[in-house]
Amino acid sequence: MAYNHHQATQLKQKELKHFKNLQNLSNYYGVDLKHPLINIRKYENTNREKLIQNEEISFDFYTISFVDNFNGNIKIGDINFEGKNGVLHFIEPKQRYTCNSTNPWKGYQILIHPNIFKKNFYHKEIDSYDFFSYQVNESLLLTAQEEILVENILSMAWNEFNKLNDEFSIPIILSYVSTLLNLTDRFYARQFKTRKALNNKLSIEFFSLLKNYYSLSTKGEINQPTVQYFADKLHVTPNYLSDTIRHHSGKPALTLIHDFIIEEAKKQLRSSHKTVSEISYQLGFEYPNYFSRLFKKKVNQTPSDYRQSVKRV
Repeated sequence: MAYNHHQATQLKQKELKHFKNLQNLSNYYGVDLKHPLINIRKYENTNREKLIQNEEISFDFYTISFVDNFNGNIKIGDINFEGKNGVLHFIEPKQRYTCNSTNPWKGYQILIHPNIFKKNFYHKEIDSYDFFSYQVNESLLLTAQEEILVENILSMAWNEFNKLNDEFSIPIILSYVSTLLNLTDRFYARQFKTRKALNNKLSIEFFSLLKNYYSLSTKGEINQPTVQYFADKLHVTPNYLSDTIRHHSGKPALTLIHDFIIEEAKKQLRSSHKTVSEISYQLGFEYPNYFSRLFKKKVNQTPSDYRQSVKRV
């Protein structure tokens, strides 16, 4: 089947543009690279004609973007978001990213390879921050005071980066980045609280899905419930769901899922004559030994010992 010119153009537009390293991206923009593992740029100083819009891109490094005066759409993964002033969003390696704006926008973007963090910050690696895997609809919406603070930190980092005077410059820049990441954790905690109604709704939907997981499962093969499963059902990322649930209940989503599984197991151990292996398969475990280890960890008894103890009561 032959493709016409329009179809070929559409296919070309849909191709993912991937940048393996900062040098590749710098070559694309036609700018010199000051450091192979980190780059800080102002959006307003970027060649507007070279900005990649309406085209999926991805990187083998992390990006931190502070967007101001954005008038358009940002898409990360499969989630669209209408840009607003004072937004921080984070992209992890391999995550698909698309943006489109009718007007030039302001702000800063930090491109950072994880190796530079490993070399300078042994206590906490960059991939330990959950929000890098959040989708764009889970971006951080800054308050006016937070926006000023973020802009000041990024301005100082940008000024230091453009000097790169001595061996102290990179550690100083990374200290600004580290401060920004730690502040982001604080800002997200604030956002979870201020968006209480939205997060309560997400929590309620999660608990409803969890409660009915086994009763709503088809008669076919049952899989063990996972955070990924519920995140997909609720159209959020697993990390965002778990952090929301933790702020709402004090426990991460995986812990609550395991608690639920154990309660279901207890019911069956008390009320049925099924073997432990049969119960484990019915609860979605591929290997009964894994189920038994989880049960003992939670109950401090093996499933068989639990069954015997309740029969004696």
